Amino acid sequence: MSSGGVPSAAATSSSQCCGQHGSRGHSARRAPPLAIHEQEVGVADTLQLEPLTEEAFVANLQQRFKRDLIYTSAGDVLVSVNPYKKLALYSLDVVEAYRTKALLSHLPPHIFALADKAHWNLRERNEEQCVVVSGESGSGKTEAARIVLQYVTVAGSGPTGAQQDPSLAPIKQVRDRLLQAGPLLEAFGNAKTHKNDNSSRFGKYLDVEFDFKGDPVGGTFTSYLLEKSRVTRQLAGERNFHIFYQLLTGADIQLLKSLKLHRNIDNYAFLRPSRPLSMETIDDKRDFQVTKKALETLGFSAEDVVQIFKVVASVLKLGNIGFTPTSNIDGTEGCTVTNDYELFEVCGLLGTNPMELTSALTQRTILAGPVLDSPSTNPAPPPPPPCGSLRGVKSGGCSSSVAGTPPSFVPSSSMSSTGSRDVYEVCEMLQHSTLARLTLADERGSSSTAGELVVADLSASEATASRDILCRALYSRLFAWLVKQVNDATRVRKYGKRKVLGIMDIYGFEVFDQNNFEQFIINFCNEKLQQAVAECTLRLRQDEMLREGIEWTPVDFFNNTPVCELIEKNNHGILAVLDEESQRGGPGGDESFLARLCHTCGSSAYFETRNCAPHSAPTDLPCNTSVPPNCFRLRHYAGTVTYNVAGFVEKNNDTLPLDLSLAMFRCEHPLLKNLFPEGNPKRTTLKRAASAGTQFKISVGALMGNLQSKTPHFIRCIKPNELKQPRIFENALVQHQVRYLCLVQTIKVRKTSFAHSESYESFLHRYKMLSPHTWPCWRGSAVEGASYLLRDLPLSSPHFAFGRTKIFIRSERTVSELEEFRRQRLEDLAASVQKMWRGYRCRQRYLLMRQSQIVIASAWRSWRVRVTVYEWQIGKTRLFKGKKNLFCLYRVAREEYRELKRRKQIEWAVQVIQTHYLQWRRRQYLQRLCVSLPSDSPVCREWPMAAKRLADANLMLRRMHHKWRCHKYRLKFDQTARNRMREKVTASIIFKDRKASYPRSVSHPFLGDYVRLRQNVQWKKICVETNDQYVVFADIINKITRSSGKFVPILFVLSTSSMLILDQRTLQIKYRVPATEIYRLSLSPYLDDVAIFHIKASCELPNLAHEAGCSDCSRAGGSSPLQGAEHATGCLFQSDLGKKKGDFVFHTGHVIEIVTKLFLVVQNAVGKPPEVNINTEFEANFGSQSVMFSFKCAGLPEVQPGQIKIMRKGSRMEVLV
Repeated sequence: MSSGGVPSAAATSSSQCCGQHGSRGHSARRAPPLAIHEQEVGVADTLQLEPLTEEAFVANLQQRFKRDLIYTSAGDVLVSVNPYKKLALYSLDVVEAYRTKALLSHLPPHIFALADKAHWNLRERNEEQCVVVSGESGSGKTEAARIVLQYVTVAGSGPTGAQQDPSLAPIKQVRDRLLQAGPLLEAFGNAKTHKNDNSSRFGKYLDVEFDFKGDPVGGTFTSYLLEKSRVTRQLAGERNFHIFYQLLTGADIQLLKSLKLHRNIDNYAFLRPSRPLSMETIDDKRDFQVTKKALETLGFSAEDVVQIFKVVASVLKLGNIGFTPTSNIDGTEGCTVTNDYELFEVCGLLGTNPMELTSALTQRTILAGPVLDSPSTNPAPPPPPPCGSLRGVKSGGCSSSVAGTPPSFVPSSSMSSTGSRDVYEVCEMLQHSTLARLTLADERGSSSTAGELVVADLSASEATASRDILCRALYSRLFAWLVKQVNDATRVRKYGKRKVLGIMDIYGFEVFDQNNFEQFIINFCNEKLQQAVAECTLRLRQDEMLREGIEWTPVDFFNNTPVCELIEKNNHGILAVLDEESQRGGPGGDESFLARLCHTCGSSAYFETRNCAPHSAPTDLPCNTSVPPNCFRLRHYAGTVTYNVAGFVEKNNDTLPLDLSLAMFRCEHPLLKNLFPEGNPKRTTLKRAASAGTQFKISVGALMGNLQSKTPHFIRCIKPNELKQPRIFENALVQHQVRYLCLVQTIKVRKTSFAHSESYESFLHRYKMLSPHTWPCWRGSAVEGASYLLRDLPLSSPHFAFGRTKIFIRSERTVSELEEFRRQRLEDLAASVQKMWRGYRCRQRYLLMRQSQIVIASAWRSWRVRVTVYEWQIGKTRLFKGKKNLFCLYRVAREEYRELKRRKQIEWAVQVIQTHYLQWRRRQYLQRLCVSLPSDSPVCREWPMAAKRLADANLMLRRMHHKWRCHKYRLKFDQTARNRMREKVTASIIFKDRKASYPRSVSHPFLGDYVRLRQNVQWKKICVETNDQYVVFADIINKITRSSGKFVPILFVLSTSSMLILDQRTLQIKYRVPATEIYRLSLSPYLDDVAIFHIKASCELPNLAHEAGCSDCSRAGGSSPLQGAEHATGCLFQSDLGKKKGDFVFHTGHVIEIVTKLFLVVQNAVGKPPEVNINTEFEANFGSQSVMFSFKCAGLPEVQPGQIKIMRKGSRMEVLV
């Protein structure tokens, strides 16, 4: 994941869907997508983990991690363990498998499955989605977010759809730009840290917009607080941002020469601390080509790319500028630039005057002295310059002052209007409202005194700090500009209704030896994210269960809301105190901030400083020596972190001296006027910008609100070790992450709750076409309609529950089955609509063609008569001279009539001859066929040949002859043989090519009564009482116990009306199930002879003492829906009408026969055949619990050939064949 280097070209190309976790390397061997089933180890879905403890959960993660199975399902959360290496889990074959089969198949947990679920909900349910990726720094969040983005961008039209269809070229362009934006932002915003080789030093949230087909049409990136202090300072063992190393390593000689750079990293002060670092996970030379390709894909011109690199090179060159201390005439300290050649090269890159840049770096324009007395305001005077000399006045009306004496503002009567404008421009540059009011008062003739505008020299240390501020501002503003340009390139071009899928990749939780303002902001963001995740997965779900009246046992979890309030609370939170200190200004701001924190937050149990003992400590302790000086400690959800307050106030102010802004704005570089708009002298705004902490607090609040408005999907990334090495799993580290991420609590809540909840109105509106009672329009209440709807579906009672306003569905598998039923039904409805529409269109077309034919025929006849009359008049002019036109028409019509009559006679003669000839040929054919008929055996396939014209008749006669001889063959059977033949044919339809044990049953007849039960005297008495006189099947078979999977012999009897289970010695009836209550038969495709008979949820299975009640229940189930509504509705609401045994599991050597006979019995009783499910995995209802049966065919030493082994593991029953 993000522990690797910056993304490679292979990992970011849109043609290859997804990259890999961990470090980059050579391409891994592609594995077949469905081969993952064979490698499954451990428990893929931890809902089935027994016992559910932290130790068992971590052990399961470790077991799967050793087999490179890094994804594990934890309820609604996907757990991803960073493998720190490349895995063959992301090929296009795997993408296609999850894209087409993820909802209904039993594919193992995968990030593709989660991304496909989010994309499917967005496309099918028209709901906005978001994928939240969280975890520690180095756990693989960046790579996981990249994989999700790559999947959802190809899930709409398919991985190769845009390449094959030219009409999808715009979608491919959007897809490529969205994918290439990641490598670009990572190059400028990621760096190597102690925790991660590709650590995101900024927060990123992406909204991808999709059209109604599910294809991406655009996106919007939002960045959060770049760690710009890394530009000028890095900890030992860390690196600066990737782009600096990529530029020096990957750029060609011509580009480096134009940027005045050298390849040697030691030449640059900002990069020297990281020079000895060499990493196998990062290839800066290759990654530079990836970054350039990303810039080209996103629409940056070659000139734009050069200008961007000039700004990056200027930052490096500015870092080399040094300052030499000097002494001024008045004894104060000043400085000069040490290496002018670096300064000149920077000015050449930025297009500015060296003298102006030198002045901006070594001097500062300030306001000093008393301020204007105003009746409404009386602000405190600004502090004097920290050091340096007051060298003079910047504009007219200001005079020099003696060192050490506050300068005064002397109004000059000779100040011209131009001078007034210059002073006002300087006031605007200073953004100081007091000086602006002062100048306006002077123009109006006021006699009030005010401060003086002076220029102060900076010491060498202050000039160095000013240089660092400029470098950080240049880089951070360039990054913000890049984000804006990326959004312009990926924004949606067309207006219309669209849905959004958000992908959040925020910084990971960080704990270093030295934690500063950046770590405080990053951990605050993670604190808010943890609060949002816990709110969604733990608190809201439990509150919903209690609110809806579902029986629920609360699950406790760590609530970090007090920590969030401690940081962000208005007027009393840490950020509020920091803002107050930032506004106060003056020296000693960090110490004052820490003292105020101790006074404001000292009573909190989550806060402590050296002078404030923890909340639980004794109050008589003089100080808390465990906290270093100038530090405070917070108890975060992921552990305790100690922060050093040095630089907090300065970094929170985040202000750039306006001398530097003015100098940057005056540069000829085309980007700097956009990067430093406050340097424009024409700006009239004097509004103070919000602090960095306040801006981040507002941004995070908006982000959390955005996430809450969407349907969330969570990926929890786990870091297996601190060494960033593959195949190393540190149990203590992983267990710590599992504990503070509340994964076990999340599983407990999900295990005892339901996977899906939906209001009755929404549920009925979406699935009403699945029931004839609710389709096409339901007039009653929504809850009653949902009850009728579920009654008509093959779902058992434990799969759902009814709340006050919502219906709850327990498993995602059930939701997938409902969606599959809905899809099939919609296809049938669409086919019906198409059929009607096509019939209507064809009818309309036929009527139009018929009318057109009548018009054309009428016109043609009229034209033909006119032409004939004209020809006849030309040829017979003399003969018919003086005759009337009526006579001419009569002659023409008579000639036409004679011609038509002659043609008709010819056609009649031809038809008579043809008819007699064909009849002669048919007689000849039938006479030959009569003497050459084949054998009367139904298996004979011989048949005489016929002429081509008689091929259809020959085929029809052959079929008729075959039916006749089959009928003749069947007449030889008695009723018993006919029934056996019908059973054999039914068995062939059900099991042929589906069940491995079917071929060996073909040659064996179905005897039915293997124990001669019909002759038993005791049975004859029992069957009269239960109305089961007609025995279809009777044999001693094994009933599999539900707790341990052991075999218990019982007498199984199947009559024409019910299924009975009796004691094999006493013939006492244990269970009797009417045939109408059996709705599904489940088997595996192997040689295991195990069959499961599924019973409807509303069916009670009484013993012999309650047989009368069972008969009543059976009759009620067979009545009309309204007559049985009371009983069925009670079952749907899970009322306690009796102990429900659920489904039955049997093992018998006559499994083909017993299933076939039961199939026919149920079909005769209900009127439609039951469902026969032949699969390797299916669910069974054991009363109040659903158990997943899993059949595995493996040559294990403990399983003898031809035998099976059954093991019960929690809610899972495994059958080894």
